[in-house]
Amino acid sequence: MKILFASQNKGKQNEAKELFKSLDVELAFPDAFSELNDFDVEETGKTFIENAILKAKSYSNIVNLPCIADDSGIIIDGIDGLPGIHSNRWFNGTSDERNAEVLKRLKNKQSSQERSARYLAAVCFYDPKTEEYETFEEVQEGIIGNKIIGNAGFDYDRIFIPKGYEKTFAQLGDELKNKMSHRARAYEKIRLLIEVLSREK
Repeated sequence: MKILFASQNKGKQNEAKELFKSLDVELAFPDAFSELNDFDVEETGKTFIENAILKAKSYSNIVNLPCIADDSGIIIDGIDGLPGIHSNRWFNGTSDERNAEVLKRLKNKQSSQERSARYLAAVCFYDPKTEEYETFEEVQEGIIGNKIIGNAGFDYDRIFIPKGYEKTFAQLGDELKNKMSHRARAYEKIRLLIEVLSREK
């Protein structure tokens, strides 16, 4: 069973390889398809789930393969729920520049309530043959730390401290993150679904 993983993000691709390595499926990525060169989906959904469905269908319909797509982001209470569904687009700059902007906006907010945040991941599996899809959504609660620290992960991992820990995701490392994060839990549900589907084919 060949499945397209609809993301150009190398960090997400590496997570997917690790999470799905036990399955009897061939995981393909957009850069393997010339028709997906420079292809991008305008994320017009109002929720993470809507964007995940939109991406899965859009990619799948081009290459005619079952497709996994996600939309994820971080919601920070101290800056009115930003960045939310605009996590990669709300501030122009590198990942570290976005992190620095978050810390700047939270500079005078030091209580755990003001710095509370949550990562949210919505994942969709879409089958073009049946035109049916399944979605799963998971949340990881935590707080925003006071500095950018750690070498693992990507995006906001260097400032996000998950609930129950004193280190950022980036400090905890990919192995632990891939077991307990919001995305890992959402993808585990997709993995179990695909495991069943692959047995049926």
